Amino acid sequence: MAVRALVVDDELTILESLSRIMMHAGYECLVARDAEEALALMEVHPVDVVISDMRMPGRDGMELLAEIRARHKDVDVIMMTGFDSRDAFSQVIEAGAADFIAKPFHQDELLAKLKRIIRERELKAELLYLSIHDALTGLFNRRYLYQKLQEEVERAKRQRRHLALIILDVDHFKDYNDSHGHLDGDQVLVALGQIINSSIRQNVDTAYRYGGDEFAVLLIETDLGQARKVAERIRNSFESRQIDHCTLSLGVAGLDLDSEGMEELIRKADEAMYRAKRGGGNKVETYGC
Repeated sequence: MAVRALVVDDELTILESLSRIMMHAGYECLVARDAEEALALMEVHPVDVVISDMRMPGRDGMELLAEIRARHKDVDVIMMTGFDSRDAFSQVIEAGAADFIAKPFHQDELLAKLKRIIRERELKAELLYLSIHDALTGLFNRRYLYQKLQEEVERAKRQRRHLALIILDVDHFKDYNDSHGHLDGDQVLVALGQIINSSIRQNVDTAYRYGGDEFAVLLIETDLGQARKVAERIRNSFESRQIDHCTLSLGVAGLDLDSEGMEELIRKADEAMYRAKRGGGNKVETYGC
């Protein structure tokens, strides 16, 4: 996806020049003549980088920078000014700008600064992805489960809506690893992750590798009956793979909106899962049923 930049300057010649440079370098480019127009554009068209003059009629570049920092924290800003001074550089960096360039600007300098900013954005996105995803399965990790679950518990209580959690474990997985090796065992976990993902609503429900051969599924606005159907769908899909005695034990629990928090919901789903395991595995147990 092309990087989208917004250029803000009250001088039309500067806007036209910067726009040509940006588009020639492969960037999408929007233009605005003042801070108000820039902020209005940003509400409609998400941008990655803003290049703004410091001195403009009405709200100046520093006021625009403050608004962007408050309303669009992920947007990087390069400030431009007609005078080159260390004080101006310090001022804009302390205010939250990613960089500073003096007018008249040199094309190579501007593009080099943009390239650095874009690369830093990409690295930040990669680090964020790695921090919340499991490297093997690509599912979200345990750390993100706790974060997301806390948010969803609070939302469910506030909106008085159902919230369900499934915790599942692979039966006889240690025996499978011992007889087939850890590489084959890893492929079982990858396949299970794919089955779980294909069994839930995309962009609504979320799947997690909870640890080892344990997984979790968070189901939004889902009652116990619906959650059990999802769990059975996952169990049946995995069983149909016929992976050398490996089956699933799944525990389903729903949030009590009046008294429970995240820890209690996890405890209930975990307890139901272990009840399924004690019952011979390859089954779904619902807490309280």
